[in-house]
Amino acid sequence: MKIQLDRKLTTCPKNLICTVCNTAFEVGKIRLLLYTDRGFLLGDISPDCLKLSSSEIRTKLRERACAMLQDDNPERDQLRDSALELLQAAQEPVRFPTAFDWWVKKFEIFSEESQEIEATRSGLSDYYVLERSRLQKMLDDDRD
Repeated sequence: MKIQLDRKLTTCPKNLICTVCNTAFEVGKIRLLLYTDRGFLLGDISPDCLKLSSSEIRTKLRERACAMLQDDNPERDQLRDSALELLQAAQEPVRFPTAFDWWVKKFEIFSEESQEIEATRSGLSDYYVLERSRLQKMLDDDRD
């Protein structure tokens, strides 16, 4: 498994559920996403679970999967599939983001925020929205 860093989008809810411990947490500017080695997204990781070791994360995933399998829920088939995915992922060692990964992500976010502020300040954001809508209209007309 690999923990990847991603920028929190404006559409992202304030609170998310951790894939590892199944508790709600408040997300900051950087989201922590857990992927399998095959590239499938398992979900978000809380900052508290990021502090755990690879073996502790794998153990918690196994425990959560077992609890999901024992749950008497009407959506049992969906839970079973999710639990099996977690059990399979728990077999993989966890690769954490490096200090360099954190630095690069923070720099990307700073750069994007600076560009957004500058575009808003100079009025370019309205221009880009107008141009984007014109382009979308042209593409929609071509489909008809």
